[in-house]
Amino acid sequence: MKNKLNPIALANLDTSTAPPLEEQAIADARKIIADVRAEGEAALRRYGERFGDIEKGAPLFIERDQLQQALNTLPAAQRDLLKRTAERIRRFAEAQRSCISPLSFRVEGGQAGHTVEPVEVAACYAPGGRYPLPSSMLMTCVTARVAGVQTIIAASPKPAQLTLAAAAAAGADRLLAVGGAQAIAALAYGLAGAPRCDIIVGPGNKWVTAAKHLVSSVCAIDMLAGPSELVVIADESAHAGVIAADLLGQAEHDVVARPILITTSKKLADAVDVELERQLRDLPT
Repeated sequence: MKNKLNPIALANLDTSTAPPLEEQAIADARKIIADVRAEGEAALRRYGERFGDIEKGAPLFIERDQLQQALNTLPAAQRDLLKRTAERIRRFAEAQRSCISPLSFRVEGGQAGHTVEPVEVAACYAPGGRYPLPSSMLMTCVTARVAGVQTIIAASPKPAQLTLAAAAAAGADRLLAVGGAQAIAALAYGLAGAPRCDIIVGPGNKWVTAAKHLVSSVCAIDMLAGPSELVVIADESAHAGVIAADLLGQAEHDVVARPILITTSKKLADAVDVELERQLRDLPT
């Protein structure tokens, strides 16, 4: 069996860093955004079809009843898993929300303080295609719904049934079946039938990240999410199966993701290798 882990001694560790945004990705995203702003649905559809987001002539949006149908027709085990996971995220989000409270404080001459108000429209992006992440759909849409957002627009290119079902379980109102910079442009500027969104959240590839950067002056964003990097620091007492799952959970995001295990135990590293091999057998991504 070939090792899945690539052993690296400390002296040989690559400590170089990459910029969070690539200049070429920014240039590509800028042109796509400009085209979508100028041409609206025609450009959104053109780019979506070119990059394989949607089939020629397919609808750009998948409505709530279709999302629900995707959830209803999932195998029972997957449907229950989505609902159970959404409920766990919801409970945590509710606990977080309860910690954020309005404030009114008496000062000389009056009152000072703040209120806590949700935005009206949120866009929640989840990667699709080779690296679908229904988990991102759950973690963004459920949180937005708990925050009190009125309208939640999901977006994911070439969405699989599991992604559509996750959008339903998470409470999305509809889903834009296009991704990349073209989707970010439509959501930020309210084009091609998409409402103008107050915020765009969720991870994506380098063109999605570049597009979020470019529209951040007109639409709030969560962050600029680069390729996934994960470091697990573990000794011989750690559970090899849990470590392997954590490493794979990041590795499946992107071909340039960097999941790293730091350990002083060769026995643990070997056990993690065995677990990686075992878990990869039934991991579709």
